[in-house]
Amino acid sequence: MTLFDRAFYLTLFFILGIGAAGFGIAIWPSLIIVAAIGFFLFSFRLKQILLFILVCSVGYFYHDLYVVLHTSEVPLGEEHTYTGLVVGEPEYGIKSTAFDLELEKPDGDPLRVYLSPTNAIHYGDIISFQGIAEESSNGKVYMVSFPENVLILEKKKGNPIKETLFGIKEKLVDNLKAVLPSEKAALMSGILLGERAEFTPALEEAMRLSGTTHIVALSGYNIAILVATLSSGLAYVCNRRKAFWLSLAAIPAFVIMTGAEASVVRAGIMGFIMLLAVQQERVYSLRNTITLTAAAMLVYNPQLLSEDVGFQLSFAALLGIVYVYPWLTKRLRWKNGGFLNWKTSALQTLSAQLSVLPIILSTFGFVSPTAPITNILILEFIPLTMLAGLLTALTGFFSYYLSAFIGWGANLLLSYEIFIIRFFALDWF
Repeated sequence: MTLFDRAFYLTLFFILGIGAAGFGIAIWPSLIIVAAIGFFLFSFRLKQILLFILVCSVGYFYHDLYVVLHTSEVPLGEEHTYTGLVVGEPEYGIKSTAFDLELEKPDGDPLRVYLSPTNAIHYGDIISFQGIAEESSNGKVYMVSFPENVLILEKKKGNPIKETLFGIKEKLVDNLKAVLPSEKAALMSGILLGERAEFTPALEEAMRLSGTTHIVALSGYNIAILVATLSSGLAYVCNRRKAFWLSLAAIPAFVIMTGAEASVVRAGIMGFIMLLAVQQERVYSLRNTITLTAAAMLVYNPQLLSEDVGFQLSFAALLGIVYVYPWLTKRLRWKNGGFLNWKTSALQTLSAQLSVLPIILSTFGFVSPTAPITNILILEFIPLTMLAGLLTALTGFFSYYLSAFIGWGANLLLSYEIFIIRFFALDWF
């Protein structure tokens, strides 16, 4: 067995152990299933099968240990005074401001807090309030809605790097708002930065019904476009090698800036490895990269696999494109992408949809019937839209008029995309 294969299977069985524990499968049935899989893959190679059983057991008990160490001590269903640090960037909406609060001990796990939009809360604030904590409908988050006696005790107590990155993101969004109509600025902010705070309910519903929500869920594709654009721009200032490394360093900064959600972290790690492999002219194993990325995220938080729908959808869609898409292409014998690359877009969308279908149906109970057509008409324009949006936002730092000029082109692209989204958002059923 090659080193690539050994790393893949060890990582895979570690993930299987975490998944079995997370979904409540007892340890012995889990190990029997793993033994059966190992026997199917490696016949009578007893040493390898025993090794994979051991690795699966480590994953299983690691998950349970994590749960024990992170058991919440938040008092539920009773009035309580909470004090803590605002972690992450608050989500400013029309009806509320939502943020995560890291509580002082001994209160335990972070709280999801919803305040009136009149409260000016920022990352790094230490606040206190009185409220009643409750479980979310799925039992996975503890939340307090519209508490009383909200006081900001201290400011700027967070990580200064994160605070700077959040400030840059806010300025980029403001630059887009300055030259684009509100709805188009909101969509561009979503495509570029995964920012959805300014989305109207009508736009969110249209994207859901048309199956285009994924275009504002940052992926490795988005990050690769941003890094390539940044690298090309820096090449005019310094040599190409230095420009590449500076661009590569921008990936973790971008991940933090956009909130470090599961899909963005996954995309950032994979994009980093992919670009590094290309630059160093090394073999890039997508299979290994997927499993190692998932394992790294699960070491940080093993509950992601069973409790984070974003994590599940992100990896399921990626696996669909990696494995289902080539199978469909071979079956249909399509040798070219077609006009506007519609065949490729259609098959990639269908592959991702088929892979995430069980998760979507069990979680949301809805799948867009128009998604393949909508994505055929939109996806080929997304790289150009991202480029126009990035240049619009960046030039806004030093020239409003240049930003407005580039924004005119971005506005045309966004107008077309919003038209397609709304046209195919008709509720046919």
